[in-house]
Amino acid sequence: MKAPYNFLDWPDWKETVQERLTKPYRTEGPASVLDPELIRVLTAVYDEELGTEELRRFSLPQLVMYLQSTHRYYLQKKLPEIEQSLWHIMNTCQQAEAYQVLSSLVLFFNRYKEELIDHIQLEEKGLFPYIWQLHQAYSEEWEGVALKKVLDESPLKKFNEDHHSIEDELVTVKNILFDYAKGSDLPLSFRVFLNQVQYFELELQIHALIEDHVLVPLVRDIELELKAHL
Repeated sequence: MKAPYNFLDWPDWKETVQERLTKPYRTEGPASVLDPELIRVLTAVYDEELGTEELRRFSLPQLVMYLQSTHRYYLQKKLPEIEQSLWHIMNTCQQAEAYQVLSSLVLFFNRYKEELIDHIQLEEKGLFPYIWQLHQAYSEEWEGVALKKVLDESPLKKFNEDHHSIEDELVTVKNILFDYAKGSDLPLSFRVFLNQVQYFELELQIHALIEDHVLVPLVRDIELELKAHL
């Protein structure tokens, strides 16, 4: 994937994938031992050399560990970096008209940030704990009432509805940002900010593809197999 501005550096995907899988972003859990092949395949997916279906050969614990680590990476690194860039532009802005535009951008970005954080918390508190318990039920061959209780708590339907909503919101915010910038003689700092936003959008698109086309289908397959035991 190329940078939207030729004079800006486009982050190295392998480096960013490796970074989120190290402390302080990496989560600990049933998959605390990382499969090194996961980094290679993830990098190829981000570089569009492989499709997301290649990730289906990895276990649920490995995939959830990556997704949870990515959530931490977004909340602790990427969002603060974008905010810092935006506030730097506002603090150095000397034109009243441009300052009004930037103030609007801050409002739009803050609204999206809050919705993204809510969405991540929904996954962290609902979807991922369910997946861990489902994996335990599958691995330990649960049956009867205990298994039915787990399956009855499936959050997949609500997850799909909320997921598409948050993706649409990001596209809306991004389009507003670029509409404001269209036709303007932008300073380098603002172009860097736009680059960060577009890069983050690509990040989230791939993140959503992994969840929608890899994680959720794997979970559904396990649910169907377990339901056959009831």
